[in-house]
Amino acid sequence: MKAVFKQTPTHRAMVFMRTAGYTPYSNREGDESFVRRAAGGGEFPRFHVYVEESKTPMTLSIHVDQKGHTYEGSKAHSGEYFGQAIADELARISAAIGVPMAILVDKKGNPLER
Repeated sequence: MKAVFKQTPTHRAMVFMRTAGYTPYSNREGDESFVRRAAGGGEFPRFHVYVEESKTPMTLSIHVDQKGHTYEGSKAHSGEYFGQAIADELARISAAIGVPMAILVDKKGNPLER
């Protein structure tokens, strides 16, 4: 699921994502993102967020990793990309950093108010 900020955050992604309880994460290819463990305390499930700071407006892409990669060298994993839990997490991030967001739901990227 994607969301856009209605206002530009006052801090860089590293700062506001940490404020929202996320930890920086870098995959094997060097892609930078952020993760937050869901209830249960293990490595999975976890929320996984990519922030596109260079876009205007700034965009977040979020999904839930249910478990890790099944096969060595594979990018495939069990993930959820839509649903109430993800929409609720976007609302939680928005409230934590004090910047409103609009959730993008269609393939054209048209925002729908939350």
